[in-house]
Amino acid sequence: MKVAEFEKQTGISRDTLRYYEKIGLLTPPMRADNGYRYYGQVQLKELAFIERGKIIGFTLTEIKAGYKRYQALGSLCPEFSKQLREKKALLAKRISKDRNAIAVINDMLK
Repeated sequence: MKVAEFEKQTGISRDTLRYYEKIGLLTPPMRADNGYRYYGQVQLKELAFIERGKIIGFTLTEIKAGYKRYQALGSLCPEFSKQLREKKALLAKRISKDRNAIAVINDMLK
């Protein structure tokens, strides 16, 4: 699909797509004779991995390294799995702190 369609489907701007391609995070799409980029399932899969990583809080560098290892192994490597467990623990701790803050606010509003 052309960049405009891909942009619409993914919600990712063409500038971001080009940046991801430039830094090697996204596989370069096929190009037509006229130079237009044509994106496919490969890029959709990569973007899904990138977006999940960003939601979790990984940097683009961490996502890139994790995806390369994932491609090589066909599954998450032990190191990346460990990083995921650490992020999960960090998020759980943050949720706990936020719940405590909400309780304090509720007490103050009484």
